[in-house]
Formats: sequence, C-alpha cells, structure tokens
Amino acid sequence: MTLIRLLGQAFAAMLLQGWAQAQIESVGIAGDGQHTRITIASPQALDSTIRLTETEGVLGLDWITPNLAVRADAYLAAPVGGISAYTLQEDRISFEMDRPMMVARLLDVPPRTDDGVFRYVIDLSEVSPARFRRQQQRDAVSQPASPPVEAHARLDITGDEGNVISSPSFKPAGLADPDRQPEPFVIVIDPGHGGRDPGASSVIGGEEKEIVLKAAAMLAEELAKEPRYEVRLTRSDDTYVEHEDRVTQAREWGADLFISLHADAAGAASVQGASVYTISTRGESRINGAANKYGWEIPIETGTSETVSGILEDLVRRETKSNSAIFAELLLPELASAGPLVRNSHRQGNLFVLLAPDVPAVLIEIGFLTNRGDARRLASRSGRQRTARAIKRAIDAYFDQQELRLASN
Repeated sequence: MTLIRLLGQAFAAMLLQGWAQAQIESVGIAGDGQHTRITIASPQALDSTIRLTETEGVLGLDWITPNLAVRADAYLAAPVGGISAYTLQEDRISFEMDRPMMVARLLDVPPRTDDGVFRYVIDLSEVSPARFRRQQQRDAVSQPASPPVEAHARLDITGDEGNVISSPSFKPAGLADPDRQPEPFVIVIDPGHGGRDPGASSVIGGEEKEIVLKAAAMLAEELAKEPRYEVRLTRSDDTYVEHEDRVTQAREWGADLFISLHADAAGAASVQGASVYTISTRGESRINGAANKYGWEIPIETGTSETVSGILEDLVRRETKSNSAIFAELLLPELASAGPLVRNSHRQGNLFVLLAPDVPAVLIEIGFLTNRGDARRLASRSGRQRTARAIKRAIDAYFDQQELRLASN
C-alpha cells in the first residue's frame, strides 16, 4: 500500500501539470465483490455521470467528469472487491470489474463543516451477467461513448501484485456497438385472484379472475410487439398465487415495473370507471416488516453503519414510491381514452402487491363488474384491447421519461 501511494503521488503530480481544475484528492474502494463501495473525494462540487461498459469481454464502469485532475498528494486505494484495476484519464476514471456488478446507489455527499470535501459514493452490487448486460446496453444507448482521449499522462492502477504503473498505451473505455440493441425493460403483469379466489362477480356473468387474466394476456400481447419489453405474468392460468410470491417473482425477474390488474365491485350499479392505486402511508409502514419476512433485501454494502444503511434504504423506497406515482399519473389520461374513470381516480392503498421496496408498482382497477357498461366493455375483446393499448401507451411514456432522465444525468 505504501508503494502504491508513493508512486501514485509521483504520477499524480505529473498528471496535475497538464490538467484543468476538477481535482480528485482520493479514490477509496472497499467491499467483497458482492457489495462494493467506491468513494471519490474532491475539494469542489463536480458534475459527473456513470455508465457501465463492456469491451472485448472486460466489464467496467466509467465515472465521467470533464477536465479531471489528480492532486499531487492524492490517496489512491488498491483495487479490491470486484474492482481489478482502474485508470485515471482526462475526463473519467475507468474501473475494470472481475465480475458483473451494477450501481445500486449513487450519493453526492456535501462537505462536513470541518473538512470542505465533496464525496461521490458509488455502491455496486453483484448481479447476473444478463442483468449487467441489459443495463450496460441501456447505458450505451443513452450515453454513447466519447472518443478516446489522447494517450498521454495517464495513471493506471492495477491489482496485479499491488503495483502502480504509468502506461502511455490506450486502454479502451468501452465503445458501444451501434448495431447492438439494449436488452428489454422487464414488465411484470399480475392478473389478480385466480384459483380458489374468484374475486368479484360480473353482473352479466363471469368472474374477476377470468376477466383480468384475459386483460393481462391482451396487455402482454400488445407489449410483445416491441423488442423494447420483456413481459412476465405472475399467473397464466386459473391458479392462485400467494401475494408474497407475486412480489418475490417480480423482484427475482428483475422487474422494472409491476402492474397488478383487478376489476372492482360496488354496492351501487351506477358506479363505474377505472382507477389506479399506489402505496399508501399505512402501506409504507408495512414495507420493512414484509421485506424482512420474505427476504426482499435492498443491496447495501457489507460493513455500512446501521445509520447509513437506513438512509440508503429510505432513499430506495422514496425513489420507488416516486416512480410509482409518476407512472400512475401517466396512466390516468390514457385510461380515460379507453373508458370512464371513477372519481378520485389516483388512490392510495394498503395493498400487499405494492410492498416491494425497490420495484415501482401500481394496481389498476380496470372497471366495475357491478356496472353493466363496464362489464360489457371488459367482456369484449375490443374493450380489453382499448384498455391494454392505453396501459401500453403509459408504459411507453414512463420509460421514455426514464431514458431521458438517465441521458441527462
């Protein structure tokens, strides 16, 4: 470690002479590969972006900041925890991975009152190769690779026997293949009820479990027309799936969005229209207990203090709730084009299928089976198709927004 630091200081001083002013004073790496944290410290606020890379089978992550410089006394940690090497360039730090990992959390931590240091925290979690590749391909589309920098004044830090070397040779940062399409977003559709649980009865005949299964199949059919989406159903026949298993399946499938389909019932036959539910305040209070009971852990770096872990988990839940609400608001005008909406159509509910701490989720009541107009609409193929296409338009708009946000960050 002493040799690493001394040589790192020497080459960092050389780098500093030619570079403008986004200074790095330390790069810290800790973890075991299953969970790894990278902490980059700077005496100033930096505008940075993150992208996963894959070049000739080498997996990596780029932390990109224009006009990067390294202080002469910078601390540069040895690569550990799934990071096999990293390179400091003019506009980025490129980390090489020895296993597929994804960004679980990004934090910009402002200075404490006593040190004036900005810290940029990247929490990585080990994932399957398929999940890494899907996100890397999305990054390649939303953040195309920039041209390679000039091969000068570069600092390479490698884990091979702890050596630090200066290398004038170019190391690719991960150029995207323009012909390679990103892997699809995973949409999990959950037809409510099933098997021993028939749900509501339709005033014109039929049961909710059958009607929502047909609606789910129609939505899956519409989504399957585009390679942008991978569609999974929690049930595809008349079987009952426990609520916790529906949520667990969605998380195991790497769901980007969870949609539970139901049909409502009311005492008054005049009540009609669709509505959308997101998690309520009371439901939020159940998330921790359900996550602990069913193993829905949010990936947090091993060794993180209980206080910091709590903060990170809270950030995940907040983001998930926010994205669920965004999708719900996109849904309502589309559903209104396919049929009536009930009053106060965006509702909050203490519903088990909305309890996943890290998967945006909504429950859609597609109509009232106790209303003849809604029941006839949902019994017809054309009526179900209008509803399915409305939901798909909202899904399209939601992921368009997500991609735009990723590209602009």
